[in-house]
Amino acid sequence: MSKLGFHIVKLWVRFLSIHPYWLLYLKSDCYYFLVYYVLRYRRKVVRQNLLRSFPDKDAKEIKTIEKRFYQNLCDLFVEAPKMLNMKPDGYKSRITYTNPELVTQLYEQGKNVFYAIPHSGNWEWFGKMIPELTQHKSLAVYKRVENPVFERLMLYIRTCDSTLEMVESNSVLRRLAQLRDSQTAVLMMADQTSHGLASDYWTEFLHQDTCWFTGIERIAKKLDYAVVFVSMVRQGRGRYEVTFELVTDRPKDAGTGEIMEPYVRCVERFIEANPDNWLWSHRRWKHERPKTEEA
Repeated sequence: MSKLGFHIVKLWVRFLSIHPYWLLYLKSDCYYFLVYYVLRYRRKVVRQNLLRSFPDKDAKEIKTIEKRFYQNLCDLFVEAPKMLNMKPDGYKSRITYTNPELVTQLYEQGKNVFYAIPHSGNWEWFGKMIPELTQHKSLAVYKRVENPVFERLMLYIRTCDSTLEMVESNSVLRRLAQLRDSQTAVLMMADQTSHGLASDYWTEFLHQDTCWFTGIERIAKKLDYAVVFVSMVRQGRGRYEVTFELVTDRPKDAGTGEIMEPYVRCVERFIEANPDNWLWSHRRWKHERPKTEEA
């Protein structure tokens, strides 16, 4: 049944992929009205996250950010099918890079690279374009989902007509170890909610005590990967600007937290400058820091 379901959904997404952008964004406007005003999808979660993250903003400013976030979210939904038939030139006409020479220089220096991107801009489009940026072998880390139809569909969309290799998060270290002799560039969504363990990286983020997965720091130090923060800002519908910021190109010299902390500050600065560009609908602050036992 899942195989049949996948092919039915794939045909539907293929149909959506040939829609002109004006029609997709007209649909997005309809989805926005339905999601925001009728279904009220995660409105309480989004509002609570915004209020806690921006205590200095008044109610009107919070409401404006909230509405723009939902508009952007619906745009992301209708932009996803375009990945099935959009060629490199199509991405290049819609994504501009302010400093692409940074990743080129890292390749020329023989560096492997982690692209650390938060849930901002259109991270799916950026992932599809990684093979076009440099001559690195390109991979992207993903987390397996329970729905087999959706799992297979997203892998199909992300890899269709692309040399991008998808690696499940639980096997990323093993796969990268296998590629020690290749120059690789890896995309990792590095702002997801961790398990809230004492071993996570805890720091203040957007005025709240926040836990972070430490995988990007641990793997970067173990396998000597440079870490680059990816700022992807929406400039308009279907238009994005990407800026790269080097977190470190000497990971083996970094102490505990000396990669995570500057990365967290990059994410924080990005959100403060572009508050409606981040994914506010996830429950980012559902854990409290574990109390350490007294000796």
